[in-house]
Amino acid sequence: MPLPNTSIAHALDLADARHWTRLPPTRPAARLRHLLRTQSPDALAPRLFAYPEALTRWAEGDTHDLQPTHATLIEHEIYRTWQPHIRHRAHQQILDHDGCVTAQLHARFRFTTLSGEFDDPRLLRVTEDLPALHARHLFDARHRNAPEDELRRILADGIGEAYFFRALPLGQQQAAVTITDLHLIQFHY
Repeated sequence: MPLPNTSIAHALDLADARHWTRLPPTRPAARLRHLLRTQSPDALAPRLFAYPEALTRWAEGDTHDLQPTHATLIEHEIYRTWQPHIRHRAHQQILDHDGCVTAQLHARFRFTTLSGEFDDPRLLRVTEDLPALHARHLFDARHRNAPEDELRRILADGIGEAYFFRALPLGQQQAAVTITDLHLIQFHY
């Protein structure tokens, strides 16, 4: 059983995989050959926590010392980079046609109001459609490879508006929502 996903970026990449028009290579050597066509070994090596020489050797088929952690990182890199034009087009179609971007997460939250900060100790299971503006910001941030903290802030703002504060009267002050502990994240669109 795979470990639960706690990376917002990877969760978006997994959701994007449902829109691919063809599947990426499945073997690590073939995946590396594809990655090395678009990136140099020196640029790719730090993201895979490997030496450039090892990447070249693995791409040529000598994978006797390829660790499972490296194979997982190679898989994440393929999911991150596979069919970028298809990904952008799918995101644009979703946003242009009022499509739903549903986030399902298990997390703990912090609320910041005028009277202070409050941590909610409960692990909440939330499934909510993100407002279109927040979905657009999330896609834009992912396209420019924004850091995980920025993606988490955008998601927290969207969940706050869609889930926690949807019943508030229009003039009432909303609290700021922060995700303090993310146990699982999935997107569906």
